[in-house]
Order: sequence, then C-alpha cells, then structure tokens
Amino acid sequence: MTTPENEGFSSQISLRELLQVRERVKGERLPLFVIKSNEQNERISRMWRIPGTSVRVSPEGDIYYPVWRERVRVNKSELYAPCSNLPAGWSFERLLASRRRPISEVVFYQVKKNGGSVEAAIRSMDHVLENYVDQGKETEQVKKVKSQINQAIKVLQETKGVGKEEFEEGFDNLYRQTLKLMEDLGMKRASSALKKDVDRLLTFASTGRDKLGRKNQLVVLQRLEAVEKRVEYRLNEIEFVKGKFLVNKTGLLVQREKDREILAEAVHQFTSGLAGHVAFEKGETTDLQKGILLRVVSNLIYQLEQVRVKPYKPAAVEVSKQVRKLKEMIKLGDYQSAKEIFDQASERAKKVLDEFTLPQDVRP
Repeated sequence: MTTPENEGFSSQISLRELLQVRERVKGERLPLFVIKSNEQNERISRMWRIPGTSVRVSPEGDIYYPVWRERVRVNKSELYAPCSNLPAGWSFERLLASRRRPISEVVFYQVKKNGGSVEAAIRSMDHVLENYVDQGKETEQVKKVKSQINQAIKVLQETKGVGKEEFEEGFDNLYRQTLKLMEDLGMKRASSALKKDVDRLLTFASTGRDKLGRKNQLVVLQRLEAVEKRVEYRLNEIEFVKGKFLVNKTGLLVQREKDREILAEAVHQFTSGLAGHVAFEKGETTDLQKGILLRVVSNLIYQLEQVRVKPYKPAAVEVSKQVRKLKEMIKLGDYQSAKEIFDQASERAKKVLDEFTLPQDVRP
C-alpha cells in the first residue's frame, strides 16, 4: 500500500509507464520494482517523455532513461516508493521485509557522452542490445544453460529403470559437464542473484542426490524443474529488455530526425524561403504581405520550440532568439536589418546539422 508521502510520486513513475510489463511472466513473479523517493527522481519523472518510450528529456535537451539494478534488500523503506502494483493486503514495508520476491531498483541514467547528445543515447541503446540479440552474450548464455537442462532430462530418462551403477555413471558424467559449462559461461563469477540461483540449482541437480546423499531420480527431476522455471524467467526477461531498448532506440531515432528536419527547414527559410521574399529586396511591402511574413515567422518560432534533444535543442534555442528579433524588425518595417539576421541564424543551424551526422544504416 502506498503511503501518503509517496502516493503522488509513485503514480508518476508507475511500473506501467517505466517498464510496461506484466506482473507475472509464465507463472514467475517479476521483481518488486522500487525507486528512491527524492527530489531528483521526482524532477526527472515530470520531464517530457518521447512518445511510446521510457526516455525522458529535460527542457535543456538532456536525455534520461530508466535502468534497473538488482538489490539484495532495502533496509530503509521510507526512502523508497514502489513502482510495482502491490499484492492485495500487502504493505510496501511488509513486502520488502518478506524476501519472497526479488527487488530491483529503478535508476534514471543520464546520457553524458558527447555532451549528452541523442547520438550518444542511440549508441548506448546499441551497447545494451548487443548482449540481448539472438547471438548476444546474455542470450547465448541462457540458451546453453537451457540445453544443459535438456541434456540432464535426457540422461534422467535414459537411466530410468537401470541398475545403480549405470545410474551413477550417467550422473557423474553429467555433473562434470555441468561444472565445466558453468565455468565456461562465467556463471561461477556472476553477480546476478538469478544466475547464481541457476548455477546452484543446476549444479545441485546434476549430483542426483537427495538429503541423505542417495542418488534419486525423482529428486533430480524436481530440481531440474526448478532450474527450468528460472531459465524460462530469464528468457522472458531477456525478451523484455530487448524489446524495451529497441523501442527506446526507435523513439530516439525518430526524435532525432524530427529535430533535424525542423532545423533543416529553418535553414531553408533563411537561405531561400523568407530570404527570397520581395520585402527584403525592396525594403518595403504591403500590410497584407507583412501579415503573411509574420505568420511564417511565428510558425518557424513554434517549430523551433518543438526541438527536444541535444545537440539540436541548444542550437534551436539560439536560432529561435534570433528569429524573434527578426519578427520584431518585420513589425517595425526594418527589413534591411532583418535581412542581416538570416546568415547568422542559418550558419548556427547548419553547423549542428553538419557536425552530427549518423551513418545512413542507423536511421529509422
């Protein structure tokens, strides 16, 4: 149950908005997602969000996106707010103390490389996705573990009804194979609680022993089923992470193109659109033409205000200031002075467009 102090905060950064994921995945509970209830997170949670993503953008164009980190426990529950929907009858404090559910802390990561540019944010998404694509490290790791489980089940089936000596020989081989696989995959050194759990259970199952030290097929099968559930959980988690970061990357690419198109349109207006109007050649025009010019300039100011992300946002702010001066000069009929602004504004917009150009293959 959300406390009065964090009620508004937790609703702003709900699990549905940040993580867009169901409470259960094939029967396995997802972690309890929590977030520090502090001024910084509240500020970020109120920022504009790229539509369809969990990416937040500050008024200055800084980019933030949520990541989640495994927590063993949370000792000071009063410092946190839940992002997950709490089970009926459970308080936040009680759920934290029960340890029946893994805990993940949601943290907003700020993109800072290359001045916090959207290009750096896109590369950040790619770095994560490299591990979660079909041939990525995380995906390959869990596939190999799943394969080992299938091998264990096969051995169990082959030894059903055989003598004790054959049964023990089969599981001795399986045990050695499992230990080698876990070492090769780095599972023995893994920091993730889930990976440690899979490692422990799979190694435990491979011994084939019950509590009295006897090798027992039923006990092994039960343990393998427990491992299988955790591996299925991890497979779904991988798909979730991959989907989430793919959506974020797509949103960043789309926003990047929108911002660039607006600045490119501004350059067009400064070089041939507005700049080519007869008023700036003759130094005068009719009231009707002045009204049309002012509407064009007002629309350009509005469009520049829609630029959201760095490095395009700061450039758009500078250009917008110049265009506002241009608008005032047109109102006064000072077309010659207004004309001088075109080159300055065009140069500023062109500079950022030329400096940040991604290869064609990463565009949406």
